[in-house]
Amino acid sequence: MKKLFFVLLFIFLLRVPTFFEPYWYGDEGIYLAIGQAMQRGAVLYRDIWDNKPPLLYLIYSISPTLLWAKVSATLAVLATVTGVWKLTELVIDHWPLVIGFLSGTLLSVPLLEGTIANAELYFMTATIWGAYLLWNISQYRDLSLTSRALVGILMATAFLLKVPAVLDFVGLLLAFMIITHFESVRGFSLKNVLRTILDQSIFLLPVYLPFLLILGFVFTYFFLVGALPDFLTAVFGQNAAYVAIDSGPFSKLSNPLFVKAILLVISYGLLVISYYKKIISRELLFLTMWFGASLYGALLSNRPYLHYLLQIVPPAVILFFYLLKNIKKYWYLLSILVFIFYILYQMFRAGFALPTIKYYENWWQYITRQKTWESYTNWFDPRTVNNYQISSYLRNQLPTTNYQLPTLFVWGDNAFLYVLPDLPPATRFIQAHHLSTIDPVNYDLVAKQILDKKPPLILVVEPIRFPFVQLGDIVSEKYIFNKQIGDVKIYKLL
Repeated sequence: MKKLFFVLLFIFLLRVPTFFEPYWYGDEGIYLAIGQAMQRGAVLYRDIWDNKPPLLYLIYSISPTLLWAKVSATLAVLATVTGVWKLTELVIDHWPLVIGFLSGTLLSVPLLEGTIANAELYFMTATIWGAYLLWNISQYRDLSLTSRALVGILMATAFLLKVPAVLDFVGLLLAFMIITHFESVRGFSLKNVLRTILDQSIFLLPVYLPFLLILGFVFTYFFLVGALPDFLTAVFGQNAAYVAIDSGPFSKLSNPLFVKAILLVISYGLLVISYYKKIISRELLFLTMWFGASLYGALLSNRPYLHYLLQIVPPAVILFFYLLKNIKKYWYLLSILVFIFYILYQMFRAGFALPTIKYYENWWQYITRQKTWESYTNWFDPRTVNNYQISSYLRNQLPTTNYQLPTLFVWGDNAFLYVLPDLPPATRFIQAHHLSTIDPVNYDLVAKQILDKKPPLILVVEPIRFPFVQLGDIVSEKYIFNKQIGDVKIYKLL
């Protein structure tokens, strides 16, 4: 345990610079703006909108500050590394120090955007501990009802953080069913398979029931507050549309989504056959099926966002070292895994990431006063200082009256313009690209809300990526140009 403590201490220190980051990364701005709105009583999806499940926003709403986001993400990473360590001791029984260290490092440095408090850092905690519990159950180390129920709770937690996270559990549960079938039957026939499916369905009811009950509670809550259609559109409808961007129509088999699914099914088939012929071990089946499902989840979208790859870090690292330990027997699978890593590198190398070494240099120069705050902040994004300047200007222009905050409307993709001055949005849409990808009728609804609430200031981020004709008419008739700071034009209500 002493070694684990030192690994966790190193990972914590590796993440300390994130506590000093300015408000600069767009996704965190969205989560913080929604967290602030929820603290004021806004109902998610109905009053304030984004296209992810609700649990991430609930975490941010506990204390909608960037420091809390970074601290909570750090706690999640430390819990994940602990789970990696414990699972490694069971599955490999070698190198838990190295595997925990490498996993924690990859989850914490800018290389894969590990410094950003995105959903991946949170749901991987649920995934790794779900894998640990399922492996225990499959090896008959722990058959308690509590362990199975906890797997279901962890699966629901991961799903409510980000939908693709549930695919990890799909792979894990399939591996669990195959392993337990082989251990109990030692043969393959249709009768045995059907009997095993029935027996395991009953055995796994404590997994599925908590999962379904938690989802049922969430659905019921949004129904009672009048937000169920918006919840379904955001979490399922718009997510499916988002994933399909640059993929072609769903109906075409050439769609990369289907191609990836077919490759996964073929791979699973080969793995199962290899397992029943005793070519691969139960440990390898468990790890490869988990890795395959996790990789499919990470690649659902065709956009090269590096933080998607955080999802595969624990299964990939554990699998790599398992194959390395058994390299004489599984050298060909290790070669395939390395080739997959190379393909991923080619796919994601154009993705945005801060340079890792310079990230820590920038932080060190700042805390040792070799850099000013402006210089430190500009290193992340030159627009960041402008956001702080705009925030200061807005607070001076919009003083609070009668303890009630004035509303603000921003047209563009810069949620920090709500977050930094802590001003409530005049409409539920805080990102221009969200409004442009849902129902066109929402443009009319947003225009009506602006006319009804009459926000004292409207901010337009240039260049305008998404035309909003109604907003142009409103601004020209009822607002006057007031000031421009950086790429943001500020219009004041007449």
